[in-house]
Order: sequence, then C-alpha cells, then structure tokens
Amino acid sequence: MQGRLRQLRFGFLVLGLTACLVGAVSVSAQAPAPAYKNVQILKDVPPDMMQPTMQFMEIALGVHCVYCHDADNTKRDLDTKPEKGVARRMLQMVADINRTQFAGKQVVTCYTCHQGNTIPTTVLPFNGEGDDVIAAAPQPPTVDQLIDRYIAALGGADAIAKVPGRTLHGVVTNYAHLDEVHQERAPTTVTPVEIVAKGPDKRMVIQHNIAADAVQTFNGAGSWARAGAGAATPLRADLLEVARLENAVMVPAQLKTLLTGLKVEGQEKIGDRTTWVVSGASEWLPQVKLYFDRDTAYLLSLSYQQKSGFCCHVFRIDYDNFLVKGGVRMPMKWTINGPRESIVVYEFDAAEIAPVDDARFARPAAAAR
Repeated sequence: MQGRLRQLRFGFLVLGLTACLVGAVSVSAQAPAPAYKNVQILKDVPPDMMQPTMQFMEIALGVHCVYCHDADNTKRDLDTKPEKGVARRMLQMVADINRTQFAGKQVVTCYTCHQGNTIPTTVLPFNGEGDDVIAAAPQPPTVDQLIDRYIAALGGADAIAKVPGRTLHGVVTNYAHLDEVHQERAPTTVTPVEIVAKGPDKRMVIQHNIAADAVQTFNGAGSWARAGAGAATPLRADLLEVARLENAVMVPAQLKTLLTGLKVEGQEKIGDRTTWVVSGASEWLPQVKLYFDRDTAYLLSLSYQQKSGFCCHVFRIDYDNFLVKGGVRMPMKWTINGPRESIVVYEFDAAEIAPVDDARFARPAAAAR
C-alpha cells in the first residue's frame, strides 16, 4: 500500500481549487460555461472540463498557473511566457501519439513522462514497492452484504433514518502541498470547520477562514459554493457527485444507488487492517473504491477518480475514530490525500444530533444592485 500512498499524496485544496485557466474564472457544469480566450490546442475540451484539465497539467509537472500564464489574472489569455508555447507543443505531441499509436484513445498524458517534475527523469527508480494486495477468499461477501454490515455497524438503518440532523465542530489541518516551484511554502494551516448535515441529500461544509467563511453546500440540484462575500455559484457536476459520495459515508444505504457496476474486487491492506474492496462508478467519477474493514465492517477508506481532459485525478479519504452520538456511529477524523504532496485532515471534537432546518441549505439570493 506504500506504493499507492506515494502515488496519491500529491495534494488537495479544500473547497475547490484555484482556477488556472486562459483568462477565466471558476466553472460550473450547472451554470453557463465561460468562453475561454486564445485556446489553440485544447479546442475539443468542453468548457466545464477546462479547469480540471488545467489542474491535471499543474499536478503532472509540479507547478502552478503562473508557470505558463501571466501572474495577472486578467491577462491569463496572453502569450507572455515562453512556457505556454512549449506546453502547446507538448500537448500537440501527446495528441499525435495517442492518435497515431493508440487509435485516438487517451493513453499517454503529461504525467506519463513528467510525474510531478518539469523535466522528465530518465533514471529508473530503485526497488519500487507495489500495493499490498491480498488474494480474495474463496467465497467473498457480496456487495449488499458489505454495505449492510456497515449500516449495522453504524447503528442500523432505523437509527440512521431517525437522525434529524448532525452538526460537527472541529478543525481542518491543511499540510500545504510541495512541488518543484513552491517548496518554500508554509507547511501547515489550521482552520476551524463546521459540517452540518441532514439525511441523504443535504450537507454544508463551513470553513471559518481568517478573512471570511468559505462554504460548500450539497443540496441536490440546488447545490452551491461561496467564498467570503462573493456570489454563491452552483457546484460543478463532478464536485456535486463527490459531495454526494462523501455524504453517503454517514447515510450508506444510498451507496447501492449512487454507484453503478458495483462488485467485490478482493482484499487489500489499509495500514494494518485487512479490508474488502468494492468498486463502482458514476457519471463523473469513472472509478470509485470502497474499503470495508473485514473485522469491524467500518468503511475505512474510499477513493475516487475525478475526470479532466486528460483522464483523471485520484483522491482518497481515510476514516477513523468512529464514535457513538445519538445512537449512531460516525467517523470523527477524515484524512484526504490527492494529487500533489499534501494531506488535509478533518478532526472533530464535538457532534450534535438535533433538527436542522432545510432553509439552512438553500442557495443565498444574489445581492441587490
């Protein structure tokens, strides 16, 4: 599993990543997509996928927006840096390789060669390690059995259904990512955080930053996000599916309908625990894996692939410290690993089980002009 952890721990920015686009702001799959200027190579990438595509290239090279783009956000479309021209040639090279060698399939990407560096290495690694995969038992449990065992471990379907609402209080620690360009960055930030949830389709994450709160709200088709005093904007479709998946950790019966193609893959180690691995997919998350503890039945980890124009980013969330509150168990520690060397840890020291008004999750009205 150490090999898997090294591959996953490249970083995760809380409540959405900064847009590194050619003269644009954040994109939403539910809102009209902005027009991007001076796009010469990625013309076939849908506007809603432009932001994660840019992020994929950042991660693949271990850089940030300003490596290729002007530092002035209003001039991101200009060709002020030679690196942007190099990037275009590399993108064309990758497209040509995939077209001529792989019948147009997305097989080769920036990460194939760069793997987190601006200059690809030509030296083979020494003594690499593989994943700790355990052969499956002759008769593994079924998907339904594993999910039902997890529901029972949390307190049972009836107890979960009776929960009128949850409010978790704690801190989120963001161990800042490391990359080739910004290794001098401060390693850690600790911020108060609050999570309010109700049933299978409502959850709000409020990060109390020094300047202003950052809010991300899952509320079905009315899901939204807002930073500070800015306008509330709809969540992108992929982030909406991530929020729905994360909420299912507390209300797990919906895992059976959120994901398609569910199947038991076998067993793997998560730390020193043996888990049953269930895989599935959704429209915007081409692969999801659920790791159920063989002995306790808890969901110890979930991983998912998030789409971009170059296939996928991989994220993994580990769950720990399951405590009983209001007759149900819930994980009080969440450790998030993503592509770029950082870890984000949510730790909650208080949980309230009490009714939550549906109006709490409604999208704020736009400010009057």
